[in-house]
Order: sequence, then structure tokens, then C-alpha cells
Amino acid sequence: MQRKAVVATAFAAVLAVPIAFGAPPTGKGKPAASGPSCKPQISVILKGTLTSDPEFVGAASFTMNTTGANKAGKPLVGGAAETILVGADTKIRRQNGPKLVASLESGDRAVVHLRACKGDLPLDSAELAALSALRVNAQAPAAP
Repeated sequence: MQRKAVVATAFAAVLAVPIAFGAPPTGKGKPAASGPSCKPQISVILKGTLTSDPEFVGAASFTMNTTGANKAGKPLVGGAAETILVGADTKIRRQNGPKLVASLESGDRAVVHLRACKGDLPLDSAELAALSALRVNAQAPAAP
């Protein structure tokens, strides 16, 4: 009889160990789905034409009319001009021009790549204004 009690106790202890260690420690585990502690993993691609001309070298933003987007950016298509923030890490590429924000001109066709948190989707203009672009590819408008 004692043997059955010892085996049952040992079996219960074996099951309790994974349960006790199953939860990740505080600050570890999956990142938050939204907010300041989230890790942006969703790509947002916006296509359109620039409506402002960031004239000086230290320009931090520009505006564009969005005419196309991937699934994550669809709510921004066809609305008012959107403000796109440009950070120090943003890669600017302009066909036949320097790789600076100041080289962008009003009327350029542009493709902007941003990253957002899954919990922040669908994006609106206010949430877009808080995101910094990863990459901006632009080219002069097509000749008529």
C-alpha cells in the first residue's frame, strides 16, 4: 500500500515541475501586440505622389497622396494627404539624384515602406504619423 502512495506522489511531483516552470519570467516571452513595448513586424507599403517638397537637408517629414498600398495600408488609400516621418535610419533612394530627403520633390512618384505592430492595424492618419519610414524609393514623374 505504501508503494502505491509513493508512486502516486512521485507522479504528481513530475507533473508539477513543468507547470511551475512553464510561464516565462517577467519581461520575457512574446512582445506586446500594440503600444510602446511592441515589436513592429507588419510591413506597410504605400505608393503615391509627393505633395510637399522637403527643401532643407534636415527635413523630418513630407506629405504624399496615397494611390495604392498593400493589405495593411489599404485604409489610407484615397484619403487626404498623409504625413510620412523620416528618421535618421530611413533609407532614401531617388532615381538620378542624391540619397537625401532634400532631393525629394513635389510630384515625385514614391513607394514608402513602414513597419507597424499587429495590434495597431488598421492604421489611420494619427497612427501613421507616429511611424517612421524605413525606406523611401522615389522617381521623377513620367513625362507626358
